[in-house]
Amino acid sequence: MRIPFLNTLARLVGPAALTAAGMIGAGAVATRLLAGAWFGFDLLWVALYVIPMVIFTLDSASRVGMMSGGHGLIEMIRRDIGAWLAWFIFIPMFLVNIVVNMSQMSAMVEGAYGAFGMLPPAGSDSGIGLLLVTIVLTTVSVVAGVLGGYKRIEKIMTGLLVVILIAFIIVAIKGLLDWHTWVALGSGLVPNIPGNIPVVGGTGVRNGFTQVMGIAGQALPPAVLLSYGYLTANAGYTVDDAKRSFWKTVQNLGVIWGLFSVVVIVAGATALHYVYTGSGPGYLGVTHYSQIQSIAVAGQVLGPAFPGALGFLAPRMFSLGLIAAAFTTLISVSLTMTYFCLDIVRRDWHFTKENAGFKWTFATWITLPALVAPFWQLPALLKSILAMVGNLLMAPVAVFVILYFVNRPSMGELKASTGRNVVLWITGLFALALVINGVRDFLR
Repeated sequence: MRIPFLNTLARLVGPAALTAAGMIGAGAVATRLLAGAWFGFDLLWVALYVIPMVIFTLDSASRVGMMSGGHGLIEMIRRDIGAWLAWFIFIPMFLVNIVVNMSQMSAMVEGAYGAFGMLPPAGSDSGIGLLLVTIVLTTVSVVAGVLGGYKRIEKIMTGLLVVILIAFIIVAIKGLLDWHTWVALGSGLVPNIPGNIPVVGGTGVRNGFTQVMGIAGQALPPAVLLSYGYLTANAGYTVDDAKRSFWKTVQNLGVIWGLFSVVVIVAGATALHYVYTGSGPGYLGVTHYSQIQSIAVAGQVLGPAFPGALGFLAPRMFSLGLIAAAFTTLISVSLTMTYFCLDIVRRDWHFTKENAGFKWTFATWITLPALVAPFWQLPALLKSILAMVGNLLMAPVAVFVILYFVNRPSMGELKASTGRNVVLWITGLFALALVINGVRDFLR
């Protein structure tokens, strides 16, 4: 059956669509939803301002891939700059993305419990049950991603993501019907790092700068930036496809992913920050927005989209949507790191039916981090934020590497223009400034 809306979405398919699906993951939901829940609209500016940075950085990486002559970026770095830089980039990305995939599986597991209105067992209570759920989800992920069943599950997951995005939009629109909300939203467009918020009834704090790093780290993941050229080369794009590739990047990363980023913060602010004030409703023991950190509680953000008797569906739909989001990121990260792992040892990194080495490496990247995840005792949403902060540490290096290659004379007509270079330099310096300030605060 032909559905016009789905046919329109089909025209967006390509490296940009795959990347957008991977970036609308548990990390995107966690960093933005908790930013809205904890700090209201104060960090909206970060999610909005990074959108053009993402578009031009990824499109520049795409151009490099088109002109690579079939070579992977890691090999190009080794050949044109030095093996030391190739390994300097690869080793941190390898370690950080193990954590990223652990956080995605944790989100899938916690989402599975949240779909039944439950919290996963913690501490001494976690045991065989939690491990069995993890094994089942890991097996499904491997079968879907590696052994040929991915396309069917991809359609199901895409449907869930569309539903949850629509639900977020409904919540955001309802919240914006109050004119007072627009005043706060306007102030959120002015760059500002909010102060720490103490957790009510606890000893911890919610750190504003860490949340900024989390949002930026999710938007500028070095593995995604550096692997985009592999996807472009694998798709067979040439110079003739440059303009079409750019507009697909704008549509998928600028419009779809950008809309998702902003809407989630707005929904978190209006449905959680201004509702869970300590004197209002409570859910699973949480009465104040500073206490929100579990998927089951964060799922209440969709409450306004399911009014009245259907309110019980809100956390369950959120949990199912987060499983879908985490799954797409798990597959995307595993695919990305498979490219890097094979390229660093100079093996065939092309994703084909005949490439058994690719499939085994791909399956390993899904399986090992996923099975280790239950032993990392921390709420899934907080794991996702930590993973995104770790991502940001290598982001400046990734941006400056792309900047170097896109300005080589061999790029010909695809060589970066002055305007593109300005955006790339701003992106690199923005990421570098966040890293320097983060390291400084950590040393203090």
